[in-house]
Amino acid sequence: MIARVTRVSLLLPLLVFLLLGLAGCRCPTPATPAAPSRRPLRTVVVISLDGFRHDYAERAGASAAPTFARIEREGARAKRLIPPFPSQTFASHATLATGVRPAKHGILNNSFRDRRRGRYRQEDDVSWYDAPPLWIHAQRLGLRSHVYHWPSSSGAWHGTEPAFWRLFNRHVRDDEKVGAIIDWLRRPAATRPALIMSYFFGCDREGHDHGPDSPEVARCVRETDKRVARLVSAVSAAHAALVIVSDHGMTKTLGEINAQRALDAAGIRGEVLSAGPIGHVYLDARADLERARVALAKLPHLAVRLPDALPRYQHPTRSGDLVLVAEAGYRLQPKLAGLSGGPTAGGHHGHDPNHPHMPGVFYLFGDGVARGAKIASARAIDVVPTVCKLLGIAPPTGAEGKVIEAALR
Repeated sequence: MIARVTRVSLLLPLLVFLLLGLAGCRCPTPATPAAPSRRPLRTVVVISLDGFRHDYAERAGASAAPTFARIEREGARAKRLIPPFPSQTFASHATLATGVRPAKHGILNNSFRDRRRGRYRQEDDVSWYDAPPLWIHAQRLGLRSHVYHWPSSSGAWHGTEPAFWRLFNRHVRDDEKVGAIIDWLRRPAATRPALIMSYFFGCDREGHDHGPDSPEVARCVRETDKRVARLVSAVSAAHAALVIVSDHGMTKTLGEINAQRALDAAGIRGEVLSAGPIGHVYLDARADLERARVALAKLPHLAVRLPDALPRYQHPTRSGDLVLVAEAGYRLQPKLAGLSGGPTAGGHHGHDPNHPHMPGVFYLFGDGVARGAKIASARAIDVVPTVCKLLGIAPPTGAEGKVIEAALR
């Protein structure tokens, strides 16, 4: 212990400590955010409802889903929002956030491997993105952004982070997020975020556990409609815009395929990383490629592809040596799962985006939105350019989608 120090010798190390500490500070929930450097045209709230199929509200009817019916009357709706391939949660949310397809943003599935970085399994770290997400783009242009539990949204991307972000916590329910968003919308213009993006659990779990035609999904649609009603009221009062999307739909599961067991039975060393109907095969030895292809091609309901046969899905460091694509209605089993083979309860997603059950929802409401606009279909890559138009900023360089002009005033 040092008994005595001079005032100068005390202050200098303290000043160095403070400067280094500030340089490394991660401040996801600032009590008083700094003032933005520019004003948006309006505040835009983007909500993702996980697994909310394009026809859920319509099937429920206006009595069970009156808020969705109101948005369709007073706002704009695309009958279908076409997800990317694969129509999986993390790949689709990355497309919704970046405006580019998985080959460009790098999130190929809920589970895959990067040959340099290692295994990805539903990571919450935004640094996995190869393209800038919307909240980073807006923040760089001087618009305060708040992102609450969007998949893969935690932390900084290339040195920039939003004014608010929160590490994903599955125990935080959708109603709590609604409350936070309403509080933000009630802030005075000087401190209100320009962009709010949040992930809701939606009806994904009910669809997986019980299937898309189940009473559990119907009940979830009614509960979701009530949450959306609270947001619609808050958005109206704040003269803001609300954009509601979903990452994918849901279809009934007909059976499962155990590709890992087939690989092991052939004596081929490698790993199948899969989610839903899409899998990537990472071989220990490239010399086993043809043997692996032949062994896996024997499995029913499964197509085996080389990555270059899927150019719009191919990634230089993340694609497997082989890519597996299950037939509609079938899904791949995780590595350690037992083989069931026959029909299974529940539902899944991840198939071709044009499969009739894969599209999600796209609703717009509030300031800047055309009243009663009906669009046959939109693409997930179109969400970012459309939200940028509502904010009054240009989309990120390289965005692949276009503005849905018919939905806007």
